This record gives sequence, structure tokens and C-alpha cells, in this order.
Amino acid sequence: MSQDGVKVNNMNTASTNAERVNTAANDEIDLVDLIKNIWRQRGLVIGMMILSIVAVLGFHISKASFSTASSIDYPISLSFLSEDKSKYPNGIAFSPRDLIAGNVLQKAITTSGVDISLGALEKSIRVETSNSILKASEIKLSGILANAKTPEEVRVAGERVLKDLQESGLGYATVSLDLSELPLSAQQASSFLQVLVDEWAKLSIERGLMNADITRPLVSFSISEGSNLIDNYDQASNYLNSLSLAVLQLSDLSGTSSLVVNDMSIEDVQRRLTALGDRDIGPLREFAYSNSAALAKADSAIQVRLFARQRLLDLEHARLTKLINSYDLALEQLGSDKNQQGSNRSDQNLQGNAGQFDQSFLDSLLQLGTKLGAVDTRKQLFDRRITAVEELLSLEKEISILLGTSSDKQMKISPEVILKDALINIEKDLNEIQQNVGQFVEAIRELTIESHAQVYVANSAPQVRGGFMQLAPRFTLFVALGGILGLFLGIFVALIRSALINSK
Repeated sequence: MSQDGVKVNNMNTASTNAERVNTAANDEIDLVDLIKNIWRQRGLVIGMMILSIVAVLGFHISKASFSTASSIDYPISLSFLSEDKSKYPNGIAFSPRDLIAGNVLQKAITTSGVDISLGALEKSIRVETSNSILKASEIKLSGILANAKTPEEVRVAGERVLKDLQESGLGYATVSLDLSELPLSAQQASSFLQVLVDEWAKLSIERGLMNADITRPLVSFSISEGSNLIDNYDQASNYLNSLSLAVLQLSDLSGTSSLVVNDMSIEDVQRRLTALGDRDIGPLREFAYSNSAALAKADSAIQVRLFARQRLLDLEHARLTKLINSYDLALEQLGSDKNQQGSNRSDQNLQGNAGQFDQSFLDSLLQLGTKLGAVDTRKQLFDRRITAVEELLSLEKEISILLGTSSDKQMKISPEVILKDALINIEKDLNEIQQNVGQFVEAIRELTIESHAQVYVANSAPQVRGGFMQLAPRFTLFVALGGILGLFLGIFVALIRSALINSK
């Protein structure tokens, strides 16, 4: 091949490569030009976004219902209620209607400053012994249980859960306010319900409903000058028992064990009471009865009083003795019936055959039921007998004290002098302990006043039912979706329009 031929081939190859490069360059998309084209048509893109948002919202508006807030629910838990009783801490029965009583509503109107009448408010407010948060779960479970196609195992589990929800709901209350007849906005109604529950809590504390149910003597112990020494010691013993009951009730309250008043705990008061009873009042009261003959010389009425009391104690002793004997007889008869039934069953087993198996089996079941009933009866009788024996032992102790022998010949000092001097110190100690108990009661009351957590706890903020507040989150979502859809549609239309313009 000549040199001219080689040159021609090289030129053809170079020409072909140049054409390929130009074609590839023409096929590539220039992103800068693309963005510029879209930006020049931004009005079209924005218009498509607005049109898409309007279309989406229009469709949503045609399907949605718009109304003002229909009601407000305020769920709270009542922290003072226990599982076994529905009472205030002072023992008065609690009713959910207490939250919307007339005086509570009037104080809430005054405090909140809302312009509504008491009559209109009473017609629009209600309270339920349930938590509105739990109510939805209860309704859903009830619907599942009402469905005939629900499997049996699901039904059993649902009934158990529903019962637990209903029991847990007893400690809750939901105050609801209907806004259809009241000139209040949703925000005003929410604030009003919070003020209402707060006013009810304050009023309950001021009325003493939140005070601990403590049975305690409010009057100081004093020696009766007109009474004899035995009567005074009886009164001191009764006063001591009242203080012991009050301290026991204080000890059962939550948080009392860690409460310190005047450098004393409730356990310190209990120990002081026990020492006073075992060291002073108990022995000296017995000493007074033992020396009743010597004391009767100064007051003849003592002997008459002691004789009458001894007669009453003897009659009560006879009654308890007969009662215990009747329990023993009943227990013995139940035991003999059991042995007789066992022997009858053995005879039946010996005489039975294969054809009488079903009847024997039924008889055995009946005998088993009879035995179980007899066991329960024996247990009840035995418990009653134990109680009667304890009462009898206490009565015999009292009779022994009453029949104590006189010790005036052995004592160089008159028993009356000893008893009078000791009674003065007993009066002082009893009154000091009575003041200590009162200080503990006041301390618990102050803690209750300082914290409404002893009365109620808000489970959530007031919940608005119905109205735009329920629709606002959905509107925001639809606006965002409509904007994104319009953006892509606008870019697509802008690109098509640019391509058509370039092709011309």
C-alpha cells in the first residue's frame, strides 16, 4: 500500500472519532441548563404546587366535618382511695358528685373569673368514676366480647382484662364539661376544669375530710376530785387504751414511721405508752383493788360498787363458760359424724359390686362435699371458741384483781397516800402523751395541705373532644403531601414545555 493510501485511511479514522465525540457530547444532559430552564419557569412550578395543595385540601374538606369543640374531659386519679373502701381519710363516704357540688362550682367560677351562671354550669358538667383514657380500652374489649365469633380462649382472657380495667378504674374520676350551651372556648374550659378540681381539693382539706381517721381523746386527762381512787385508776386505764388505739392508727398511716415531731418518732410514743401501762397504771390499779377494804373505810360507796361489779363479772363468767361448753359439744358431734360416715362408706365398699359403681361414686362425691362442709363448720366453731376463751381469760384476770386480798397490815404507809401521789404523776404523763399524739396528727394534716398529691393526681391535661384541634394535625399532613406532589408535577410540566420550545 502506498503512503497516500495510508494517509487517507488515517484521515477517515480521525474524522469518524471526531463525529463520535460530537455525538456523545450532544447526548449528555447539561444539569446547569436544566436547572436554569426550571428556574425560568418557577412561576409554573409554584402554580402547580398551589393547584395541587388546593385540590388535596378540597378533597379532604369534602370528606371532613368541621365543628367547634364539643366537650372537655379531665381525668384524675384519687390518691386517697383504697382498694377496699370508697371513703375519705377521715372515714366519711366519698362520692364522685362531691367534685361538682354547688359550693365547689361556685368557688371555681369566682376563682377562674368566667362569665357563666351556676345553673348553666350544673347542667353542662358531669363526673364519672372512670378514666377516659381507660374507657376507650374498656369499650374495645366489650366489643370483642360481644362478637359471637370471638374464640373462647380470647374471650376468657378479655373478660379477665376487662375486669382488671374496671377495678383499676374505681380509683379514677373523669370530669366532663359540655360546651354546647356554654360561652367558653376550649382553652377557657380546660383552665376552668383544672381550677375546679383544685378548688375541690382545697375545700376537702379545709373541711377536714383529708385528715387521718384517728380516734383520739381531745380533752386532757384530769383527776376527779369527787370520785374515789379506784374510779380514777379505771379512768386512767381507759384513757391509756384510747391513746394506744390512736398511736396504733397513726402507725398504720403511710410515711408516719419516718415522721419526727419534737425529736420523737411514733415508735417512741408507743414505747412510752407501754412503759406507763406496765409500770404504773396496771400494777397500781391492781393494788387499789387489792386494798379496796382499806379504801372503803374512807368511802363506803366503794364496797357497794365493787360488790355490784363482781356480781356482773360472775354472770359474764358463767355465760362464757356455757358458751365454750356448747362449742365443745358441737365439735365433738361433728367429729363423731365424720367417723360414722367413714364406717358407712367402708361397709358400702365391702358390699358393692361392679354394677353399683356409678351409685357408689356419686355417694362418695356427696360424702366428700359433706366432709368439706363439716371442715368449714369446725373451723368456724373453733375460731369462735378461741375468741370466747380469750374473753374468759381476760375476765378471770379482772375478777382476780377485784378479789385481791388486802395488804393494809403489811404496808407501813397508807395505800391511799401511795395511790394519790402516784396518780398525780400518771395524770402528767398521760397528758404529755396526749399532746404528742395531737402533734403527730397536726403534722400529718400540714403535710396533706402542702401537697395536693394526697388528694388527686392529674393523669393528663384536659382533653378536647371534637373541633378543629382534632383536625389540625391532619391538615398539616395534607398540605405537606399536596406541596410535594405539586412540586414534582410542576417540574415535569416545566421540562416538557422546555423540550417543546427547543424542538421548534
